[in-house]
Amino acid sequence: MVSEKLKDKLNELLNGEMEAHHIYTQAAAWCSANSFEGATKFFLGHAKEELGHMLKFFEFLDDLSAPISLHGHQRPIIEASDIRALFLAIQEEERKVTRHIVEAIAISREEHSYETDAFLQWFAHEQHEEEKLCRKILDRIDLIGKGPHANYYIDRELAALAAGE
Repeated sequence: MVSEKLKDKLNELLNGEMEAHHIYTQAAAWCSANSFEGATKFFLGHAKEELGHMLKFFEFLDDLSAPISLHGHQRPIIEASDIRALFLAIQEEERKVTRHIVEAIAISREEHSYETDAFLQWFAHEQHEEEKLCRKILDRIDLIGKGPHANYYIDRELAALAAGE
């Protein structure tokens, strides 16, 4: 049996993944508008991944016979002056998701909901990987620098990541 508090937190996480899907899709639109083809593919791939995460929460809540509550989401605003600023914004979004996952794990442990704790461990690991990837990309952007061809090389790196290289 899962408490109302935990059901609410799981629904919050479900909606957070949907919001992340929208943010990544909007980031892809920003990249497309700024001629970053590789980055567009990178962000679209991550948008699909976030939608998959939302569906995992949906299925888990459904398996618990818990009510599922989808919220409306505001249009994400991407206020990035360059690709580095975009990734800094994405990194902050990933950190926010991590905080929410950690909060949910704490609730599941407090309530001895071991099934929920086990379920959330996958997301905790996934968030570790996402934050590590953001750091890696920001490090590459910094390594490439701001020369005349920097955007080209950054976009190539992101295209390679999107292709799984």
